[in-house]
Amino acid sequence: MTGGMRAAAVREVGSPPLFGTFAYPDRATTVPPRFPIEHGDAPARPPSERASSLVAVTCAALNPIDLHVASGGFFQGPPQVPYVPGVEGVGRVLESDHLPAGTRVRFELGHPGYGGNGALAEQVVVDDESMVELPASVADDDAAALGVAGITAARALDLADLGAGEGVLVLGATGAVGAVAVQLARLRGAGRVVAAGRNPEQLRRAVAVLGADAAVELDGRSVADLAAAFREAAGGGVDVVVDPLWGEPAVAALAAGNLGVRLVNVGQAAGTSVEMPSVPLRGHRAVVRAISTAMDDLSLRRERYSEVLGHLAAGRLLVDHVTRPLEDVAEAWAAQASSPGRRLLLRVRPDSG
Repeated sequence: MTGGMRAAAVREVGSPPLFGTFAYPDRATTVPPRFPIEHGDAPARPPSERASSLVAVTCAALNPIDLHVASGGFFQGPPQVPYVPGVEGVGRVLESDHLPAGTRVRFELGHPGYGGNGALAEQVVVDDESMVELPASVADDDAAALGVAGITAARALDLADLGAGEGVLVLGATGAVGAVAVQLARLRGAGRVVAAGRNPEQLRRAVAVLGADAAVELDGRSVADLAAAFREAAGGGVDVVVDPLWGEPAVAALAAGNLGVRLVNVGQAAGTSVEMPSVPLRGHRAVVRAISTAMDDLSLRRERYSEVLGHLAAGRLLVDHVTRPLEDVAEAWAAQASSPGRRLLLRVRPDSG
């Protein structure tokens, strides 16, 4: 293949990316994709004034946001095609003013498709503030798989203000974010941890391998019956709910809450809207919060990634994933659309591990 680098590019809005070639990026003229909202009292520095590095990508992870942007339904509008998707990846520094060439890093990007390109290519220009240097003990695939799932789980528990010994219910525990949340809740000192999800095999794994004390299958029962199952599994009630689902599971979780229950929503896999009765909210003095980690500043995301990376390196945290070659991007994209319950990775460079 000549005339460009190996890459997967979205060439039509609403279509999956196609494997082929794409122009190599020029670090001197390329501005990395930035997140759409900046925070803090001081005005954000213009993207052109931010330091950037050129990275040779070895492995990239797919995320629901990649599919959402490509569909044209994201709040920023249809993407500018053609573009290379992929909001996160792992690679080795080629050019940088801050890190030596060859340094292994995990990086993330804003929303590729709105004036910039992402990680599903041999090379990408990234914001230096997004990079975290990786220890030799962590493989590229593992570091990439941890990424957004680990950061999201950590930030959900931050917002829940989890206290030592408190009971935690993790909805969607059979998915990537939920599986990390089960483990991280335990590592942060939770009491009883309950895993809830739709995949019986993954629920058994949550108890046998990930450290959950009990599991509840989301099998279509009524909200009242589901709330009763949550209370029974929790040994009375729950203090914290990590919620990647929304929908009726969230309503049932709040109904199973102790006084002062805190629910943190991080997704909408079970529905974008739901009727939420006020009695459980008021009666339990419930607190409902929501987060999109894309709205956090890069320094906070780096801190949380470093936290979960430390647990991963020490063998205290597992992330289930499957890795496919970049040439299989269409199949991996379709699998991501079906909520696979594990991280889907694309090996970008043939020699990556």
